[in-house]
Amino acid sequence: MTDQALPEPSGRVRITSPLSTAPAHVRSTVGQEIDEATGVGEVYMQSLIRSQLRAAMTVAITLLLTVVSLPLVFSWVPGLNDLRVLGIPLPWLVLGGGVHAGVIVLGWLYVRHVERAERLFTLLVEPDDTRP
Repeated sequence: MTDQALPEPSGRVRITSPLSTAPAHVRSTVGQEIDEATGVGEVYMQSLIRSQLRAAMTVAITLLLTVVSLPLVFSWVPGLNDLRVLGIPLPWLVLGGGVHAGVIVLGWLYVRHVERAERLFTLLVEPDDTRP
């Protein structure tokens, strides 16, 4: 090995990246995505709306099929119209009382489902920072 003298450093050299002037990547929240109407925000909003529409269509179709099928059942089954419960004809009880109770139950289930979807959406948009 030879002893060669290393050249003396001439001073400090600054090395920079060509991307040093680019803004730092900042994570945006779901709420910001929705407020700024970005593509991601639109996907979240469409997901919530689709969930609510699916629940509404399920309730509407169930109610429609029930209300349409009950009179058909009473007209097709031969002695069903003559049955009486506590002196009241069975078709009156089912169509008058049963349908109203069914509408109340369907409404309760619908509200429960939609509120749950909105609660989950709210947790996604505004996360609770106190959770571990």
